[in-house]
Amino acid sequence: MSKLRTFSYFLVIAIFTTLLGTTSAQDEQYGGTLVFGAESMGDSFDIGFWHGFGGVHVIDSIGEGLVRADFETGEAIPGLAESWEISEDGLVYTFNIREGMVFHDGEPVNAEAVVRSMSRPINADDPSFIEGMYMYSNQGTANWESIEAIDEYTVQLTLVEPNATQLLVLSRPDGAIISPKALDEFGTEVGLNMAMAGPFKIERFVPGQEAVIVANEDYWAGRPYLDEVVIRAFPDEASILAALEAGEIDMTLYAPFTSVARLQESDSIRVEVGAPLVNLFIGASAIQPPLDNVLIRQAVNYALDREILIEVGLEGFAEMPASLIGPLDLGFDEAGREISVYDPERAMELIAEAGVETPIAIDLAFENNRFWPQLAELIAADLEAVGFDVTLDRLDTGSFWGKVGDGTTQLSINQRSTFVPDPHGKAILMALDGADGSQTQHQALDTAEEIDGLIGNGIATADPAERAEIYAEFQSLLLEEMPYIYIGYLTPPIFVSSDVQNVETFATSAGRINLRGVWLSQ
Repeated sequence: MSKLRTFSYFLVIAIFTTLLGTTSAQDEQYGGTLVFGAESMGDSFDIGFWHGFGGVHVIDSIGEGLVRADFETGEAIPGLAESWEISEDGLVYTFNIREGMVFHDGEPVNAEAVVRSMSRPINADDPSFIEGMYMYSNQGTANWESIEAIDEYTVQLTLVEPNATQLLVLSRPDGAIISPKALDEFGTEVGLNMAMAGPFKIERFVPGQEAVIVANEDYWAGRPYLDEVVIRAFPDEASILAALEAGEIDMTLYAPFTSVARLQESDSIRVEVGAPLVNLFIGASAIQPPLDNVLIRQAVNYALDREILIEVGLEGFAEMPASLIGPLDLGFDEAGREISVYDPERAMELIAEAGVETPIAIDLAFENNRFWPQLAELIAADLEAVGFDVTLDRLDTGSFWGKVGDGTTQLSINQRSTFVPDPHGKAILMALDGADGSQTQHQALDTAEEIDGLIGNGIATADPAERAEIYAEFQSLLLEEMPYIYIGYLTPPIFVSSDVQNVETFATSAGRINLRGVWLSQ
């Protein structure tokens, strides 16, 4: 198959469905070991902290929360809770826990266990409490009035203010429920001794290197097909590619995009196409001259030849962008694609209108890994063609985010996926809380408070149609202000061995691999 030269995700899916039709017709089979190549592996699986995507992949495989997320429909679906009710005012959530479930250590999954686990970040007296468990904040704990066990299998969560995302955020890795026995026995070291209730359980963990997980025979939805999964970290993309081609790993998201054309010719490896859930963009600092001038930010936008960025920088694996909100998100506004057009003459007109003398010296910061260096080179060429003098600032990941946090970047490129399929996960980037440590430093925008108000209204509004209108207005304001200049919606390649079947591409695209239904053909 040639490189993808279309920006229509659903056309791509149709092509791959046709090509893989004979595979999907096979009967599912139990057994076997799948080796997954990850870009990192932390030293713990404590869900209160970030441990790299390798750690997330393990937690998503061993853990389960009250609900799960359907990344294709954007809806919450039953997890440990088989059903729930929400009060008319949107403040009280009543969860009905499945009966008869057990944690990996044999302890029963009941309402008290759920409350104990969910209360961990807000109960300083818990033996497993660690100061600064920042990932738990994604659960909305600051907005919880109370959480209690009503009876053996009923949990009631009461909020201070309505939160339209509350159900979905419970599906995040930091929403996975931990056995109370493990919390008591291991305390602050529970991340090295994790017992949850997901489809797999940990058999062996080598911190920083790999985790071996095995099928949970007692999983409520039935034993997964795979006997064993090894999630192994590699130092770089080249190592992952070498392991993939040598047959040492069976699945990865992290092989270089430039290898796709060659791998598509292989009989032992296939490339599946992910959904457009990840937004690639340039952050333009509103406090750093000359980007404090909206005309210059708009000039950067029109200077970009996105078709080349996508075809050359991303090997065709992206759709043309429209806004911070993605095409599968509630409230997505297609109209933004009209602004994401290549118009170098317009860019030069905007520079002239701004009265800024050319060449305009400007720094472009990026992480020196994956596809970022290639994109940075292409972006620099586009900007220099209209009057900018670009200095490329290649940084390791830690240095990149340190510089962003210090507010010293001018232009910086990065991405935003979301661990839950809701527009708030992307819109929150523009909240005033945390703005002074962001790529855009958007607290300096004249419309910063208005944008922040829309974000607040979006999360407080339950009706989907009303929320869609709020996010449409949000997108419109951002397109006027241009704190972000969009590159594309990534449709990432998913690299799998030919015997790996039933890969769930939607969640995997967002970095939330789901191995419950994956099986190996013999």
